Amino acid sequence: MAVERAVAVIDTSSIIEIRRSVQNARKQDVFDELARLAGAGELYFPKEVLKELKRAADPSNPDQQFAWARKVEASATSFPVPFETVREVLAAVPRVIDPDKQGADEADPYILALAIELQKVGKKVVVVTEETRETPTKMSLRTAAGILGLPSIPLGAFLESRNIV
Repeated sequence: MAVERAVAVIDTSSIIEIRRSVQNARKQDVFDELARLAGAGELYFPKEVLKELKRAADPSNPDQQFAWARKVEASATSFPVPFETVREVLAAVPRVIDPDKQGADEADPYILALAIELQKVGKKVVVVTEETRETPTKMSLRTAAGILGLPSIPLGAFLESRNIV
């Protein structure tokens, strides 16, 4: 029985996780394979993920994660995320945004909205995230995805499922 592969919507936390969990000798291969998936329309992230990575990057010495995200930006962010869908996500799971965080938009509601939009066009979708920590005021991305009926997996399981590691 052939199983339809899900399109992945990857979170900032999982892109950063590559630095921690992939052996140095394999990192470039992993980034190359993820770039191939993005180019093939099998891996997406909203522009807000790139913004989060940029805020964390050293401008004088950009890290591999940010460099990869910039390289695949055109294909990985090519699927539109209507703000109306972001609003619907926030109405359903308002605690996905940290009320104590000041400044720029968090990517979480955009990741969920992107996954929903991909489902609307008939794609099977999985959210790739490491985020599981819950606080009294902030719901994890994994929990929010579950409430919205979106499957989620951590980076390691995603890479294994695609035979990347």
